Amino acid sequence: MAHNTLKTQQDQQVALVAGATGFIGRYLILELLKQGHRVFALVRNQAKQQPVLTNWLSQKGVSLNQLSFIQGDVTQVKLAISEQDWQKLSAVDTLYNSSALFAWNLSMQQARAVNVEGALNLLTCVQQHCALKRAVHVSGYMLTITGHLQQAGICIEQPDRTEWQAVYQHLGAYEASKIEAHFAWIQRAQQLSVDWTIIHPATVVGDDVSGEIPTNQPIAQMIDVLKRGKMSAIPATAQHYLPLVRVDDLSRIMVSASVDMALSNQAMLAVSENNLALHQLTRMIADQLQVSAPTRHVPVGLLRLILKWQWLAKKLEMSPEMLNFLRTEQLDRERLTQFQQRWQISMGNLEAAIRKTTDWMNQITPS
Repeated sequence: MAHNTLKTQQDQQVALVAGATGFIGRYLILELLKQGHRVFALVRNQAKQQPVLTNWLSQKGVSLNQLSFIQGDVTQVKLAISEQDWQKLSAVDTLYNSSALFAWNLSMQQARAVNVEGALNLLTCVQQHCALKRAVHVSGYMLTITGHLQQAGICIEQPDRTEWQAVYQHLGAYEASKIEAHFAWIQRAQQLSVDWTIIHPATVVGDDVSGEIPTNQPIAQMIDVLKRGKMSAIPATAQHYLPLVRVDDLSRIMVSASVDMALSNQAMLAVSENNLALHQLTRMIADQLQVSAPTRHVPVGLLRLILKWQWLAKKLEMSPEMLNFLRTEQLDRERLTQFQQRWQISMGNLEAAIRKTTDWMNQITPS
């Protein structure tokens, strides 16, 4: 291993995790605790959320001795954190922002409040009150596709010149807010002289142990629709695929990335080596559910036209926003591959994780 690009994983972090009870956040905390780091979990409602997360972590068999909870809200002044709690956080050296508002058909105002303004507020407040060395932000794989960004009207070299309102109208509020937040996070970190790292995850699936996943996640929605026999055709060509990454792999990548000197002030894609065409993915899920898989394809362009009719989109349980996430081009894994080699990180079995995730959804959703 090259010493100039690595720190030892034995160096203990004092980490603050925003979005602590979310899908990525809880697995990230699990990984941090496994590695012996000190963790502060930022939650909006401590009385309600702390027992749920501590119970979940206990079931995973990890010690909670290094875990503390802080009540706060990224949309509020000073994160609505008390002065007493800021004192507790003064030694925090690593910030992980996995907080995000995810849903289709959000308004621009709803999405920006958490995903853009909330992210910047978080970064600024933590830099002011803590001993911050690295700020890690979770973004998304669409930001690695330059052609897509340019087509959406993003001025990549000069993001301030972007007509963001037009981008929100073109892409939908969720994706647009994540793109705006990416550029805004970098700009704010530079202004504050904070080292930053951005991780661009593919669509996240569960692990191959429990497969658990929140029902609002895109892959969970796909499983649910297939289970109920609502997907009569595949919404893409035979060449389209949905880039995927296991949540446990993503968590390990994030923890190592936070101390990787080669990723200081850099962004990196996090995606599995395996590309499953959408028809292969739907077949695998359907087989696991023991239901029939759709075989016909509907071109994406035609679907976009159909989904402009809101009543029809509702009937089909689809949003035009989700279509952008289906891709045909190969994503650039070069930086990720080099990172995996540096840290000797190998990805888990993706297909096993998809099957476990399907089993999980099958158990928790009505037949």
